[in-house]
Amino acid sequence: MKTLRLFSILIFLFGFTPGCKTLKIGKGDKESFKTQLAVFQNGNKINIDKPIMTIEIARKEFSLRFYNKKYDSENKKFYSAQIAAFTDKSEFDKIESGLSKSDLPCFEPGSGMAPGRSGKYETLIFNNSGHHYAPYENSESKRVTLLRESDGLFELGFEINALYYDNKEVKMTDTELTEFYIAFLIDKNLDGIIDKGELNKLIIKIK
Repeated sequence: MKTLRLFSILIFLFGFTPGCKTLKIGKGDKESFKTQLAVFQNGNKINIDKPIMTIEIARKEFSLRFYNKKYDSENKKFYSAQIAAFTDKSEFDKIESGLSKSDLPCFEPGSGMAPGRSGKYETLIFNNSGHHYAPYENSESKRVTLLRESDGLFELGFEINALYYDNKEVKMTDTELTEFYIAFLIDKNLDGIIDKGELNKLIIKIK
């Protein structure tokens, strides 16, 4: 009787083990990742945890912080944050999940704006037909600041010290704007479509 009971337990354990392995594989899937976009200013952090949010900031420098994969030109894995800025809300409102990037002037192929001489964007440029193309490849080739690396993802910072609109550069401390708009996009599967979880829209009010 004891032998029969032991035999039954062994059959149960061997039958259960494959199920456990399947669960572990599922948990290890890294094809998708969370952007974890946040706005930093004066040591304060505002988590952007909704597809569209209205936030208030002071009339001072601030930064966007987020996670992304490394830009891998060798393997044609062109991971990059794409950041479009507007003073015109009607243009901002045109950007929605489900659209192809090629249907939007600000995100269509070739609409990435050139950075400054430093290799980074020195101002936030308002442009209805262009965006800041902000990848990180390595310490020599980058348009954002590397904050840390964790398990194949990079926490990156996009610093905003000044604004460019009406054909002039204006420091954050001197701007007369009281509101502007940012569309923040990472095409995580590189398919050219704005899928759910890839787009954050910010309505930024300046105190």
